[in-house]
Amino acid sequence: MKLKIYGCRGSVPIAHSPASVYGGNTSCIVIESMGYTFVLDAGSGLSQYEADLRTQSPSYMSEINAPVDILLSHLHLDHIIGLTTFSPIWGSSAGARIFTCLRGKGSLKEQVFGAFVPPYWPCSMVEEANVSCIPIMAEDPLVLGPLTITPFGAVHPDATLSFHITDGKSTLVHLLDSETGLMAKKDYSQLIEYCRDADLVVFDAAYSPEDYPEKKGWGHSTIEDGFKLAGLSDCKNMLFSHFSFEYSDEALAALEARVKVMGSHFRFARDGLEIDLV
Repeated sequence: MKLKIYGCRGSVPIAHSPASVYGGNTSCIVIESMGYTFVLDAGSGLSQYEADLRTQSPSYMSEINAPVDILLSHLHLDHIIGLTTFSPIWGSSAGARIFTCLRGKGSLKEQVFGAFVPPYWPCSMVEEANVSCIPIMAEDPLVLGPLTITPFGAVHPDATLSFHITDGKSTLVHLLDSETGLMAKKDYSQLIEYCRDADLVVFDAAYSPEDYPEKKGWGHSTIEDGFKLAGLSDCKNMLFSHFSFEYSDEALAALEARVKVMGSHFRFARDGLEIDLV
């Protein structure tokens, strides 16, 4: 299994120069296994993924013969803003399939694209986006290509899911937008088992340990929460991500220095980072 980070910021994308090293795009990871590719969260980094596709093949749109699969952990804007300009949704007959959990009343497509209708968006994506929205549920495994994906609940507002992903050879656990320190004891014990011996855990480090007390209850974690989980689960590697838009490269470098002291199996995400799980 291979993954590439296209966005590792939270809340809003940023473009100013103090964010040039780690990047300013919001959450988006592209995962590939045995010839199958899917997108995990569709933040602003999705536009860079499309730019890469165009670089690899300028006519890539005409080569799309199957829907692009997109898995959404939740529907906060920083995780779906990239859908607005993703060309396969607009210009491909194959379109896309979006997998996320159903929240309350209304169709899933209305929930996913409800923010992108007039007067908040020039057109109604509910009506015009060529997308099939498919509901998934916590603890109900989903098979996509060679991958078995098990969603499970996260401590984060508005029905957020975490994911255990395996292709039988390697295992990835996605824990962005999860405040693990506020998990109930039973849920935390289950989280440890999901992360047990995982090849990589992508962990939420939105706030520094010093800033976290003022943000407690917002649904995010710290590097210290990651260290604790890694120690209890014996995961092989941990990648910290979803950094607050408030942090400059200098601030993140200082945090990363504290992480490196804990060992080479702890890393910091940055836009464009590629990881091969073997």
